[in-house]
Amino acid sequence: MKVYENETAEPGATAQRPQLSRVVLAHAPRQPGSWLTWDVGQKMYRIPKSLDLSAVVGEFTTQVRVGQFDLQFTFGGVNFAVQSPVSLFRDGKLVAHWEEGKWPEPGFFDVMNSEITRYEIVGDRLIVLEFKNGLEMRLEDSSDQYESMQISFAGNPSIWII
Repeated sequence: MKVYENETAEPGATAQRPQLSRVVLAHAPRQPGSWLTWDVGQKMYRIPKSLDLSAVVGEFTTQVRVGQFDLQFTFGGVNFAVQSPVSLFRDGKLVAHWEEGKWPEPGFFDVMNSEITRYEIVGDRLIVLEFKNGLEMRLEDSSDQYESMQISFAGNPSIWII
């Protein structure tokens, strides 16, 4: 089955949460510089070492969106759609938590209009975003079976699927 120019996928192959329906291609880059990691017999997704999130540093949280199965954030021109747990910490203490199927706790209001000062990719399972107001957001890749998050950059049609 042809999905995008120069890309193919097995008919019906999906590698997402059951309630989502986008076809996922087998270990094939969508565009130069993008990443899609799905290979039968390997651990799915994970956070690739080549993911550069420097575009979020200095950006403010302009949108927080809540869906039934995901929590979405916009930081300037960078969009995150997260289906795995998201936690907020201040001074090392948990102040808010979200997971699929639940409403986010009120602490998530504190990320609005807050500037990101630093990011860190910890191993292949965790992205940490630090905010000027002292909050630390932890985005987990918590599934070996389904996508945990998608990251897109304004002006780039490619999506990082983790």
